[in-house]
Amino acid sequence: MNSHSPLAAGAAGPAADRELDVTRVNCPLPILKTKAELAHMAAGEVLCVKYVQAEYVRELEMLSRQTGNRVVHTTVEDEQCKAWIQKV
Repeated sequence: MNSHSPLAAGAAGPAADRELDVTRVNCPLPILKTKAELAHMAAGEVLCVKYVQAEYVRELEMLSRQTGNRVVHTTVEDEQCKAWIQKV
């Protein structure tokens, strides 16, 4: 997806410009893939990341503090977890 056709907002979370699924990879790849995806995004764009490992949220918060990007929303439903990160 690109910034010209953002994913629709819904009850599960805000609109996103891109999606990244890291549910099938183990640490440290989820955070590395997230960092790489954010590097290709413009300021203001939102990345929605699907993940399963609980420690990913802590790593994402640490990455956000280091980079200035914002975690704007998280959801956990059954075993599906999502985080929305806005690039600054």
